[in-house]
Amino acid sequence: MPAPTLDTAVQAMLTALTPYLPAPAGPLPAPTVSVTSLTERLAGLGNVNGTGARGAFPSVVSKGIRVDAVTRFQLWATGPAQADAGVSTLQSSLSNDAGTLWGKGFLKLALEAAPPPEVIPSLPAWRKHADYRVLFEYTYSDTDGADSLIAQIPITIDSVFDEHTTVTDELVRWDNTTAPMLVVRGPITLGALSLLLFVAGAKPGSTVTLTRTFDGAAGPPAVHPTLASFLGAVAGAAPTERNASMTFATFGDFVAASSPDGDPITMGDWNLDNIPDSYDSLRLPLGAGIALTQPTDLFEVAYQLPALDRVAVMYMRATRGG
Repeated sequence: MPAPTLDTAVQAMLTALTPYLPAPAGPLPAPTVSVTSLTERLAGLGNVNGTGARGAFPSVVSKGIRVDAVTRFQLWATGPAQADAGVSTLQSSLSNDAGTLWGKGFLKLALEAAPPPEVIPSLPAWRKHADYRVLFEYTYSDTDGADSLIAQIPITIDSVFDEHTTVTDELVRWDNTTAPMLVVRGPITLGALSLLLFVAGAKPGSTVTLTRTFDGAAGPPAVHPTLASFLGAVAGAAPTERNASMTFATFGDFVAASSPDGDPITMGDWNLDNIPDSYDSLRLPLGAGIALTQPTDLFEVAYQLPALDRVAVMYMRATRGG
């Protein structure tokens, strides 16, 4: 997706100021707000303000476009007193909303000039300008051209004997080429599953199974019919079961159990349609937290098939909490 332009920032600034215009009165011309002078300023370091995240994924860069401008409010009235009163009301509204405007990117907003009203005989009507010096910053998130996130790092130890390993943390990537099981080993307390999800069309089918178990468990895990039942047994300070599982009937059901966790991000083009892929950020809370107190304790999330059965990508990270 192309980066926003200066025009985008200017339009966002004017859109934020437009609600402060008075309502049109009778046959008078509609009030307007416009830009009379404009200079682009540097925001942050090279227009980069820092890094951000979507859920548990440090995947975005916070950027900004800073605009130094003079904006002109043009108001209309039936007489000079009414025109002056209109500017006074405007100034009061902008001052009262200073905090709100700051949150929308207005770093500075100050009245610079308000010449006397002038009569326009042909209408007839009185016109008054109010010029404001504005320093506005339009902020947006960017992945800096990243096609994907790093989910694992393969390392060759000895090329002669073909010894190798793979470095991971509590993160896996599922797509239509592979869907490895997420395996988290204690000691750790898990508070949620964070997801970044792109689906090209229909959501993948097949099942997704959550399992809390431990090395050497005798027999298969106890099967729970719902997520609530599963978490009721395995989560919290005093879990009643250490070897239990539950299965979502479809991948869609697994996703539906999650909630939005921030704005989408765009990166890569996995389905090769020449359109950057939009990833939804989601979060699936794990109740009061699943405590894996020993190195032998395990939490697993498994897709039934070796790979997703639709064109899709999902990054899944188990996050600490509880």
